[in-house]
This record gives sequence, structure tokens and C-alpha cells, in this order.
Amino acid sequence: MAEQFKNLASTTLAEDLDDSETEVDVASAMGFTGGDFRILVDSEIMKVTGVSGTTLTVSRGAEGTSPSAHTNGATVRHVLTVGALDAHDQNDLVVRDAYASKPAAGVPGRIFLPTDGIFIERDNGSAWEKFGPLWPMTPPQASEFPTWVNQGSATVADNKGALWFESPTLSSTNLRLRVKAYPSPPFTVEMAILHLVPPNAGSYAGAGLIIRDDVSGKVQHYGFYDGAPGLIGGYSRPTVTGSSTAITGWPGSGQLYQTESGLLWIKYEDDNTNRKISISTDGYSWVQMVSLARTDYLTPTQIGIWLAAQQTTPDCNQGATFLHWKQY
Repeated sequence: MAEQFKNLASTTLAEDLDDSETEVDVASAMGFTGGDFRILVDSEIMKVTGVSGTTLTVSRGAEGTSPSAHTNGATVRHVLTVGALDAHDQNDLVVRDAYASKPAAGVPGRIFLPTDGIFIERDNGSAWEKFGPLWPMTPPQASEFPTWVNQGSATVADNKGALWFESPTLSSTNLRLRVKAYPSPPFTVEMAILHLVPPNAGSYAGAGLIIRDDVSGKVQHYGFYDGAPGLIGGYSRPTVTGSSTAITGWPGSGQLYQTESGLLWIKYEDDNTNRKISISTDGYSWVQMVSLARTDYLTPTQIGIWLAAQQTTPDCNQGATFLHWKQY
């Protein structure tokens, strides 16, 4: 409930009060019919969470004040405090909750930030107006993937809160990897990525999520591929420089044209029986590309991010911004 305020609200205690009692009897309820508001009795602030008749249910010693005994007839005043102002800023001006728990409109100017939605919404007093889309992100940092595999001249950097991965163009297949130890299944990873690459029909550029067996060197990678935004690639390779083959069961022999979108979401799931790879353009509606036995082709020991930059023209660096890496 939003905190309530009332000018010049005042009453008196109708009982002696010890330093721990949370049911406070007063001469009148000061016009309030429910919580939340704050009262001052002598030098103690109390947070009122409920009103029943002339009995106030309170939390004692609010905002660093000390619970103490008070005598019958002591003045009880409704007060505006630092804690009330902070709560007003947090609860009345900005609401953070699941989309299904969005409160009814009616507080003009209030902002709703869904924990599981893509729109910021503004309360105009009678309805919620949507702005966006925007996404809650968990940006990865370079330190999360401490190990290079086939680095070459590639670089990674933390850039404006996200991770930037860049590599000079090459004339042959070379996957540049940053990886970490493979988590114990079951687990899920969600990734969001923006790929910067000049499209070229003869290119083999790409970026995305990769798993690797560090004993055999085998890898499987998923994400943007072939230098055209909207292309999804899923391939197996015996090494990071080896020729690719389509992942078992992947549509279109490893490639599938998707709706044009600069932002690609990838979900990787290992349920300790199968590996499942899904894609999305909004991070909420997923299309499963393939499900295969978790030891198919390789038994992963590492997981991370990859970048490929095989392209002869135009001859310029290529890269990707990794905006989101959420593991759960």
C-alpha cells in the first residue's frame, strides 16, 4: 500500500505503553482507516501498518529511534520523515514487479519497471502508456571468461557496461574464444548479442555462444553467422580452425534464415540429459532450434563466447557487443 499523508493529524495515547507493545490504543484514529503512515510519540517514530477502530498496529523504533515507554495522554502526531520520503520515491514513483503484478493505473507520472517484460510504462492517471521496447540485462564482463583459446590478435574489453569482442579480418577459418569452466548441470544460459560485421556473400564471420571439450578440442557454436544479420548458425568443428559440420538435427544443415533483427537472443540449456538451443528476438518468446543428447559430438568442459572474422572484402575489423549473459 502507498504511504498515506494527512495534514495536522494528531491524537493522544489512550493507554500507558511499554517499550515493545505493537498494538497502540489512541483517543481517535486521526482520520486514517488503514496503513501505512508514521507517527511520533515523544521522541520515538513508529510505522503504522494497520488501523482497527482506535487501535494502531505499529512497528516500533522506526528510522533509528529507540523504542521506549510512553504514558497515557502522550501526544501522537502524524509526521513526514526521511523514511517516508524515501518510501514515496521508491514505491509511489517507481514500481518494480512482475508484469502480471502491475498495479492499476491512477498515480500520474508513476513509472512501472517490469522484471519480466520489455516495456517501460508510465501511469497517465487512468492507463499505463508503454515506451520501448527495452530489456533488463545482465551484462557480462571480460573477467567472467578468463581463458583465451586461439586468441590471435583478437581483443575483449569492458565497454560502457557491456563486453566488446573484436578481431581483425582473416582469410581462413579461425574462431577466437573466451571461455570459462563448464557449470555443473542442470543449468541454463541466456545471451543477447549485437553483431557488427559488413555483410559479404563470401564471408564466414560470426559471433555467439560456444561450448568446447578442452581434451579433444572439439567445439559447437551458435549465433550470428555468414555475415548477414538475421542468420542463425549452429555448427560443430573438430578444432577452432577446422571445417564445420551441421549440428545433429539443426534445421537447414546448420543455417536458418530468421526475421531480420540486429539483436539476437540465444538460450542454452543443459538438463543433465540433453542440450537444448533456442533463439529469440525479444528474450521472452523462444523458438527451440534443436535438442540433442548432452554428449552428442562432444562432452563440454568449457563454455563461453566466440568471434569469427573470415572475410576477404571489405578488409576491416569485425566485432560483437555481448549485452547479456544470465546463468541460472
